[in-house]
Amino acid sequence: MKRLRAGIQIIIKVTITLASGKKQVISVTVQKTTVRTTKITGLKSSVTVARNKKLTLKPVIGPITSQEKVTYSSSNKKIATVSSSGVITGKKKGTAYITVKSGKIRKKVKVVV
Repeated sequence: MKRLRAGIQIIIKVTITLASGKKQVISVTVQKTTVRTTKITGLKSSVTVARNKKLTLKPVIGPITSQEKVTYSSSNKKIATVSSSGVITGKKKGTAYITVKSGKIRKKVKVVV
């Protein structure tokens, strides 16, 4: 087996054998560089949350193999807060914007409390 080194792309062939005896060979490619986020989808442009209630954002990061973390921030923490896992909590009536970021890609969600 080849030794893995930074900057080297490796293709590994894996054989899967089922209990029935059926075999399948698949190729797994180890990326040679960090996979960067190119898009964020699955978010509404605007959401409404009641005071003291919670709502969870579930962004879909593309490509699925992206290695960049997702972060969240609120434009006004007095109106709405957001946790590191995307849970929005309504604090008081008003409008705030939650920014979802992965790498250099950002999406904003309007939050009305």
